[in-house]
Amino acid sequence: MPENKLEVDSILYNYGHRQLLTDIFLSCDTGEIVGLLGRNGCGKTTLLKIIFGTLPTPNKHIRITGKVYTEPYKSDNLLAYLPQHDFLPANLKLHNIIDLYHIEPEKKETIKQDKRIQKHLTKYPGELSKGELRYFELMLLLQKDVKFVLLDEPFSGISPLHVEFIEELLKTHLSTKGFIITDHDYQSVLRVSNRVILLADGYCRPINYMEELYQWGYIPANALN
Repeated sequence: MPENKLEVDSILYNYGHRQLLTDIFLSCDTGEIVGLLGRNGCGKTTLLKIIFGTLPTPNKHIRITGKVYTEPYKSDNLLAYLPQHDFLPANLKLHNIIDLYHIEPEKKETIKQDKRIQKHLTKYPGELSKGELRYFELMLLLQKDVKFVLLDEPFSGISPLHVEFIEELLKTHLSTKGFIITDHDYQSVLRVSNRVILLADGYCRPINYMEELYQWGYIPANALN
């Protein structure tokens, strides 16, 4: 049995006159990476924000280890969320951001001693490459004592080397956390995920074979080779 389980169901969301999400069901266990794929505008970011609790919708049911939450982000130790956009204060150096973000000395030290972060501690976020920044943001989140982490475009626009570093980072935290990842870099998502869900026409559809992504029109036929 998994240590913790995140379950969301009955999610409906309308965007203007368009029903973007229709009776969504999605689950994730500790020790699992669930990949969430879908075309631009299909509602992936919207769904993550609803799960996190920052985007209200009249129809949703969110359970974490059997307990219902309406706004999980307001409760300690449940969820962390990595948004698409940069979220760190641009006017603080990395070592100051770490001190601001974490109280426990051992968590601060874990981040500061990381070989990929150590050399950048006196820099501002804007001085890092996209991959370096994404890695640092993720390190900050992963030191939080949360059960699940929602990642919106963690691989987008970064070098293959930093994609590898981030994949390594996720795997080192799988014993204590579950992850839901969405990204247009579907190959990285497929490589790192235990399960894959395609969000199409407002519904979450489990994907067992690459061919199904082609059948749903998500990838071209030549991507199957």
